[in-house]
Amino acid sequence: MIYTKNSLKHTLVLAVTALLLYSCGAKDSYETVTVENKFELTLPSFLSKTRDLNDDASLQYQNAIREFYVIAIHEPIIDVQPVIDEDVTGEYKNDINGYYKLISDNFKEAIVNPKVSKVTDTIVNNMPAKTAFINGQIDGLDIVYAIGLYQGKEDYYQIFSWTLADRKDRHKDNMSKIIYSLKEVEETE
Repeated sequence: MIYTKNSLKHTLVLAVTALLLYSCGAKDSYETVTVENKFELTLPSFLSKTRDLNDDASLQYQNAIREFYVIAIHEPIIDVQPVIDEDVTGEYKNDINGYYKLISDNFKEAIVNPKVSKVTDTIVNNMPAKTAFINGQIDGLDIVYAIGLYQGKEDYYQIFSWTLADRKDRHKDNMSKIIYSLKEVEETE
């Protein structure tokens, strides 16, 4: 077959159009990741494991091209008690409300111009939880975070998912799905 300049252009346009139509209609697939046989989280399969987002995180995933990131941190409730006990103002209690206030106050200090959406009190897989979206700036970039804080049987959990603010509409559903997917792993003996 002989290709002319117009037929190559036509073929290229058709290929790009087909690719765009496929990508617009394609739904993200998900995978469940188990961490330290303690908890599991459902993540979009386009994310890849990483180690350089947060030193305290027990789970770290990213897709730098899509500017989409997720971390999870867990800490024993008993380890949080001394921090609560040192609070002379009485602002922090050793429950999900106090834990949320402690973590969100520290988090808001780390970002510029934080704006918190309505905080939702909920139950996620039998755990008391608080979720919110927070907008702010880091290093001059406008960022949106979806956060979830949870009180498990023996541990508190923090889930942070973030992206650039101008990509919020594209990633909001995935961010919400992630923070509502946290589940403690039942220990079997």
